[in-house]
Amino acid sequence: MRTRKTDAVVTGAGRGLGRAIARALATEGHRVWLCSENLPELETTAELIEQEGGSAEVVQTDLSDPNECSTFTRTVKEGAEKLQVVVNNAAIWRPTPVLEMPLSLWSETLAVMLTAPFLVTRDLLPNMLEHGGSVISVSSRSAVMPFEGEAAYCAAKFGVEAFSQCLVLELGNCNVSVNTITPGLKIKPTSITDEQAAELPIEEQQKWHDSMELMPAFVFLARLRGEVTGRRFDAFELTNAIERYGNERLLDSIDEYYR
Repeated sequence: MRTRKTDAVVTGAGRGLGRAIARALATEGHRVWLCSENLPELETTAELIEQEGGSAEVVQTDLSDPNECSTFTRTVKEGAEKLQVVVNNAAIWRPTPVLEMPLSLWSETLAVMLTAPFLVTRDLLPNMLEHGGSVISVSSRSAVMPFEGEAAYCAAKFGVEAFSQCLVLELGNCNVSVNTITPGLKIKPTSITDEQAAELPIEEQQKWHDSMELMPAFVFLARLRGEVTGRRFDAFELTNAIERYGNERLLDSIDEYYR
């Protein structure tokens, strides 16, 4: 009998943290559905995954458009064999003071970072409830504290935290985990493309950590099936805890070992 392939969704998978998450999940054996509006970047991610022996599906999507979000989730539901992981990672970071911010920027930021996670999660959750899974939403310090010029970004991240907590209450004790995770290390801002980053002074580039350093934390969360839910994790701290205690020991005593 043919082994059923497992599937994972990663939004904003064309660069940076999203690309690293997609590669890590592919290494775990998932066929990864890659989503963003930048097709060349998605294709690069898919090529890397395939070179590493993994499998990926590219779906170019403007996550600020609810209709395109619906098209994306419909494509996944039609093509996925066993969806187990959804990672809401896509983001817009364009610091702008409130008095200078156009409604278009405010609306686009919330559409991509808050409405899209709602739509993607809502539409794909029934598939995950069938056989268990994990919803992971990427957060940041901006989700718990304000930053000058980041009103839209902070509002969206605060909202994702609240959305995740409400979803946990609604799901109750089930086989789907819902958690948020912040990098915990300084990584390349999501708004900067690889080409733009390469043009910056080397001193600036050296301030950023490689997102792959954080992947043990994302893999740990992706393996959850309801055992741990409703938590906000720091990927750097969680990765260190995994290295110190191991996955199984950490899972059995998450409150004792994870600080």
